[in-house]
Amino acid sequence: MPVAVEQPPPMLAIQAPAHRPTAAPITHLSWSSLQDYSMCPRKFFFRRVACVAEERRSSSLVFGGSIHRAVELAHEARIAGGKLPSPKSLLAAYEGAWRGELSQGPEVVYPKGDTQDSLRDTASRMLMAYRKHYKHDRGKVIAIEHEATLSLTPESIPLKARIDLVTVEGQNLIVSDLKTSKSRWSDSKVAESLPQLVIYSAATTGLARELGLRRIVPRFVILTKAKEPVIQTIDPQASQADVVRLRELVSETARAIRSEVFPRREGWQCAQCPYSGRCLGNGRGQ
Repeated sequence: MPVAVEQPPPMLAIQAPAHRPTAAPITHLSWSSLQDYSMCPRKFFFRRVACVAEERRSSSLVFGGSIHRAVELAHEARIAGGKLPSPKSLLAAYEGAWRGELSQGPEVVYPKGDTQDSLRDTASRMLMAYRKHYKHDRGKVIAIEHEATLSLTPESIPLKARIDLVTVEGQNLIVSDLKTSKSRWSDSKVAESLPQLVIYSAATTGLARELGLRRIVPRFVILTKAKEPVIQTIDPQASQADVVRLRELVSETARAIRSEVFPRREGWQCAQCPYSGRCLGNGRGQ
């Protein structure tokens, strides 16, 4: 006797991103773009492929960028052979960068307890602490915001590095990346961010060879946002296993991008995502 076969329920349609690419294909990756894809491929698509305007920005990102601009002023003075800028000048550079960001972008969203004025006070303390730290740094500055491109594997998309500060100390080339943080970095945070310095080390191999230097020293410089800011200098050591993992990450990410794999990855990060309205349809940025 024939047995009726129950028809399975229809599959739910999986909706592709609403916005198709409007920019040129991805020609390179960076550590920040690798992080974007790892956190949420859909966010990567909106930001890096379709070039969708952000609905809002976190004040922490604007703050970090403005601190970087102020610190660059100190680096520029050192490379030009001039005096270290005064705390007032550094704070003015921060304020100028902050105003520039506010005039160009979307709404800035502040975490609970933060305001533009409170962040300015924090910036003032941090810049004074960094100035004191940098005053005793005897490294010779040879590059600021140094850019270099490299390929870790033949089939992967090239990587672009943008290094905050490159200095020479004796026979060492120091490649430094500046971070702002609520607190000191833990060992796990250093390990999580280590691939960035692996990229920077590989990107400056030619420069070190050209200068006749023996060793590349990758460095994180952490500026904490505490009431009494601390400058934390970390020179982590990368192993060959770290290099292998980075190559795998770059290759896997490149294959996924070329295959146009951009799924939405929902989680805690959605609350701060500048594309959540467009992505989740919650009324923001519609």
